[in-house]
Amino acid sequence: MDLSPSPAMLRPFGQITDLDLDFGDEDRPGLVTRLLAQCGGHPDPTYWWSLPVSLRTAALLRLVAITERVDALPFTAPCSCGETFEFELPLQPLAASAGETGPIQVELDGQRSVTLRRPTGGDLRQWHAAMPASRAEAVRMMLDALLQDGQVQPDDEVRLAELVAEADPLVAFTVSCQCPACGAANEVPIDLDATALTRLRARQRALLIEVHCLASHYGWTESDVLAIPPARRAQYLALIENPS
Repeated sequence: MDLSPSPAMLRPFGQITDLDLDFGDEDRPGLVTRLLAQCGGHPDPTYWWSLPVSLRTAALLRLVAITERVDALPFTAPCSCGETFEFELPLQPLAASAGETGPIQVELDGQRSVTLRRPTGGDLRQWHAAMPASRAEAVRMMLDALLQDGQVQPDDEVRLAELVAEADPLVAFTVSCQCPACGAANEVPIDLDATALTRLRARQRALLIEVHCLASHYGWTESDVLAIPPARRAQYLALIENPS
């Protein structure tokens, strides 16, 4: 079953309530949940907490796409040769790759197997609150929470953690790129949630500047300004800069 929120279930970021979101909040799982509950067709945060992590990331990417009206996001990365190269990630196929929601079944040493469920936003909230003291403790906490069937031995933990990450491609996301300058292959890690939040934070800042300029010039309230369609707001801002 595909639980991934469709574009029709999301509205562009930019309503007056969106100005209250604190993008500096260090509780990233909570911030993502509040953001999706405000802009998604499901206003109940419980729905977003229950979604697998990859589907939450896919929803964030779709939110960026409809807010900025773009099909791809630009990135830059350094190569070992000293050059910096550019590449783009298409958003629709990227978001669509998060469609798997079933359990993860892993064969161990030919005789044992384990079944793990996919981590959800609720799991992220619990792990964030627990503040594990080490990576090893974090891995054990994760596997204890996700294990549905079978037994995990200490020697299995690192491999299973890697397989959980591989099963949700948007979580530990990397891009294989070839440097156009030297031809070297590069594996570029990208934090997709952080990328989406950075762009939406910039959009919030831009909205505040628009409200400030238009309210200062015309005496309008926040609600007045944000009720005007973005394209027409841009025309008013252009007239303030150049009234002729």
